[in-house]
Amino acid sequence: MNLNEFFLDDPFEKPLDHLVPDGGYCGILKSVACIGASLDSGEIEIFDQTGKRFCIDKYEYSWLSYFGHVTGNLVRHFTRGGMSTKEYVEEYADWHGLWDRKLACNAYVITLSGNDISLMLRGDLEFGSWEDIDLQDYHNNKKSFMGYYATIVQRCREISPRCRIFPTLCFQKATGQRLPYLKKMQAFFQELSERLPFVYFMDLFQNGPVVDEAFEKKFFMNGHMTPAGYLLKGRLFTSYLDYIIRHNLDDFTQIATIGEDLYDPKYTW
Repeated sequence: MNLNEFFLDDPFEKPLDHLVPDGGYCGILKSVACIGASLDSGEIEIFDQTGKRFCIDKYEYSWLSYFGHVTGNLVRHFTRGGMSTKEYVEEYADWHGLWDRKLACNAYVITLSGNDISLMLRGDLEFGSWEDIDLQDYHNNKKSFMGYYATIVQRCREISPRCRIFPTLCFQKATGQRLPYLKKMQAFFQELSERLPFVYFMDLFQNGPVVDEAFEKKFFMNGHMTPAGYLLKGRLFTSYLDYIIRHNLDDFTQIATIGEDLYDPKYTW
């Protein structure tokens, strides 16, 4: 028996070197929520015969629906086209009862970034700093991107104390004005994963495909992805999550007892 056929153990492997067709080790997560925007909602963008623009969230085509299909996990869409961290914290999550413990999950993939950059470019949101974050009490966090983002992480942990959290920066076209914000987000998400336990940065901006003209022609329609594009995104997200689990296997030993006051102190909780 060649164990490598069932568990790839390559210390030099990069996140998307190995694409898994069957969900891989993501199957152990069992319940996963995505907190995101249009590109996590399967949104399609269409201009009809009169030139009128329509943007419609098609959750059945989202990367998360693909992920749930191949892994068998319960998935929850905490997403909507146009979502930002500001809207999620100040309005959306409360209006839709998303902080209810009945909706708690073992893992959260947080993809909010693009609409926040748009707000910052308009002067409607500051990026912020670590001084905006009180890791002991999110009520003290300031109203900046970093403050809102940390609040989301902290409130997920409040309803699901030992959940695994994946701040994510997705592959995207980086225009001149947006690139500095993307770089700052990379640094913030990386440091967040180092400061907090069981937080893992998925950097598809760095490790994912280059979004150039050829890529857009294949996988985008107007400003959003096609069904084939969302399926590709599902494979990439699934494979990245599988990579993280395989390279941090000790951290997932007790994934089955998340949500319970039960864990073995001999192992990583």
